[in-house]
Amino acid sequence: MLNFKTKSNQSCLYLLLGFAWLFFFNGRWILPIAAFIAPVFLIRFLRFQKPFKGFLIIVLAGWVSNIFVWKGMMPMSGFFYYLVTFMMSVFTSLTFLLDRIYSQKIKGIVSTLIFPAAYVIMDYITISTNPSGSYGTLVHTQSSLPLLQLVSVTGIWGVTFLITWTASIINWLWDNYFEKSKIYLALVIYGIPFLLVVLFGQIRLAMNNEYETVRIASINIEQAELRYHFSENADSVNERRNKKFLHNCDTAAHAGAKIVFGIEALITLSEDKEKGFIENAKATASKYNIYLGLPICIIPKGYPEKRPENKIVWISPKGRMLFTYNKARPTPGEGRYGDGRLKYFDTPHGRISSAICFDMDFPAHINQIGGANIDLMLVPGNDWREISPYHTYVSSIRAIEHGFNMVRSVSKGFSASFNYKGQLLSSLDFFNTSDLIFYSDVPTKGQQTIYSSLGDYFAWLCIAFFLTITGIIIFRK
Repeated sequence: MLNFKTKSNQSCLYLLLGFAWLFFFNGRWILPIAAFIAPVFLIRFLRFQKPFKGFLIIVLAGWVSNIFVWKGMMPMSGFFYYLVTFMMSVFTSLTFLLDRIYSQKIKGIVSTLIFPAAYVIMDYITISTNPSGSYGTLVHTQSSLPLLQLVSVTGIWGVTFLITWTASIINWLWDNYFEKSKIYLALVIYGIPFLLVVLFGQIRLAMNNEYETVRIASINIEQAELRYHFSENADSVNERRNKKFLHNCDTAAHAGAKIVFGIEALITLSEDKEKGFIENAKATASKYNIYLGLPICIIPKGYPEKRPENKIVWISPKGRMLFTYNKARPTPGEGRYGDGRLKYFDTPHGRISSAICFDMDFPAHINQIGGANIDLMLVPGNDWREISPYHTYVSSIRAIEHGFNMVRSVSKGFSASFNYKGQLLSSLDFFNTSDLIFYSDVPTKGQQTIYSSLGDYFAWLCIAFFLTITGIIIFRK
């Protein structure tokens, strides 16, 4: 029987508890509370270990859990999958190592800011350089809308900071034997800000902004036609599906839709047939007086050596081309398509912009519309069962950040519309319906946010704090 009065056995217990919670920390079995609890025990474990030895053990624990929790949720397999999950664990574990080193040199409640600041910095670096963007970050483990309203002020960095600060505060109190004076100090320094964040979120959600709504229709594909036909002899199949899209535009318009678009790459065309199809689409938009978004996949001559072109073309009710946007951030391994420049146009139903699927996982990419007062973001997508509905909720964070209403239309996944607070308005599960048209009545007015105006200032504050602490330690030496 283990004697948990010894530091060695206590350390083992903390590691086991932290490791167990890691399986619910992120990925396929998310429990929002696990993001708060797992770091508590991993920090505690490392306090009883030599820094580098403890770091390596946490890397191993994180790697093992990552292998299981991300299985099927990443578009990769084999050696590359194991390498990526290992690197994910290394970067996360580095924050625990930095906390272990710095917390021995900085005392007082200020030391509790080291771990959350380090975590935000590490997230900022990985999201800025990672081909998967913000996919898998802590903010996407949370479902509490009052808490998530904070991203309208700080971006995802504020929520990450609060989650990890919780673990740091608990360990600081633990180190001080939960003395009453320390508890009172923690309630003031940590508890009041956390309470204010939740209160702000509740107030923002409760505010009833009465805006007009517009009916938006997004068109999907039949499950029997899941496979995209890229070969030259598949023209007849593609042509039949492309004509069906225009027919469904007719159905949607008669159901009151003023804006119609479709899932990612729904319309598949060879280069020589693009112009003719767009002319037919212009006639459809004019006939039914709708704004029409064409999610087009152009198969170039020389495919597959040449990559297909993935884009959305917007047409006005007068049959005029509004803009063409090429997908900028393909799923890792697909290559890069467009220049990444987001565009928009004004309508009686609000200012409209579009990005395509994985583009929405990159805060920096969507940040380019900061200050543009986008009201509606219409997003064609294409997922797979293992990442549904997770991936659609990842996109909804961008709606809260920038204050736009959003419709994400997805093949093989969860289609949904959200208002600028991230509240779900309507949804359609591809795997549980035969409906080909997804209707959403969406507000025509968004709301300007602090984050949309100021960008990643909170992440830079964390960087400035960490550099200052580092400078203090060096100066003391």
